[in-house]
Amino acid sequence: RPTVQIRPPAFRKINSMEIPKYTITNLILNYIVKYELAIQTIKQTVIPSPLLSEEREKIRAEEIDKLGEFIAYPIGYNKALTVQRGQVTPSYKNKLRIFTNFKNTQDFIDTYTTKSKLKPSIELSSHLNKILTKGIVEPWDEGRLKTFSEKPYELYDTWYKLRDYYPNLDMREYFNDMFSWIINSSSGTHKLIQLSILLYEFIDKAPFYSGNQITAINTFKVLSKTYGLNPHNIIPISKAFNDISEDIESAFKLAKSKRDLTIFIEAILYTLSLTVIDTSKRVTQEYDKRLNIRRNLKDDLNSRQIKIMEYLSDNPKITRREYSKMMGVSFMTGYRDLQDLLNKKYISQKGEGRGSYYFIPDEESKEQE
Repeated sequence: RPTVQIRPPAFRKINSMEIPKYTITNLILNYIVKYELAIQTIKQTVIPSPLLSEEREKIRAEEIDKLGEFIAYPIGYNKALTVQRGQVTPSYKNKLRIFTNFKNTQDFIDTYTTKSKLKPSIELSSHLNKILTKGIVEPWDEGRLKTFSEKPYELYDTWYKLRDYYPNLDMREYFNDMFSWIINSSSGTHKLIQLSILLYEFIDKAPFYSGNQITAINTFKVLSKTYGLNPHNIIPISKAFNDISEDIESAFKLAKSKRDLTIFIEAILYTLSLTVIDTSKRVTQEYDKRLNIRRNLKDDLNSRQIKIMEYLSDNPKITRREYSKMMGVSFMTGYRDLQDLLNKKYISQKGEGRGSYYFIPDEESKEQE
């Protein structure tokens, strides 16, 4: 495999921490370029807030679904969407708590900025861990770092079996040195490489008493957002890791045996670049689709009718009552809007009276008319 031989000093010491050995290969450079180009596309697309919220809801529901698979507790997309919408019923509250807590961590990351009191540090990860483990472990174990060779709480953690023992390591000092290296690095090391190394350390050290795996993912998310690599906190990082979970574990074991993180960094950046490209396409294509609908319809329809055409492009049907409620208009105004769309053959109607609904006909049904 051809490589660009750029290698940091082997095991360079920074206080209590050693910078692991790795080589910046052509693959790593290629994945970083692809990642940054996709991120730039998202940043350059001026997405209206309602559309961004709608698309982010779908992406996050998918991420929660994949997170369930990743931590060996699958719940399916429909329940994941219920969690994302905050509509979990009391009977499912305890069963889905890890996912509702994960949603709460995303809400925190959404509001997190460089001006926040908590700076990138083990204290920031501890705060994320507290939100994540609330109601799952005892209150005094929320956000708690392990002591010496204490066995961590393995529930919801498929990386648990990969951790090593470090009985004499001060976890707080060690990880704060890592965060300091990421924040203050003068070597020009790309943040994606640094965050990949941080992820490796989370897997290897499992610093928290519980919730290490998801806390590592959330720490990756909040730092990537901080450094402009996760705009709108929209990148489904846990989905990316789930997609090649077995490869990540294999790469971790190989990297550890060789004491060289190159293959691990390659695996992480490979899946992240693919996920970011997919997210970029989804967001920008959805925006372009909506924009084209508006361009094509703006001279023929009013703003309410344009909105409902956008709605029906993603949803199978709507009733007159739903339309009136959605648009905040009277029943008769809703009737006139929909009748106009019917007359102009933008939509079709099925059923009569209260049981009737409206939909965009496909090409085959248009030909039959």
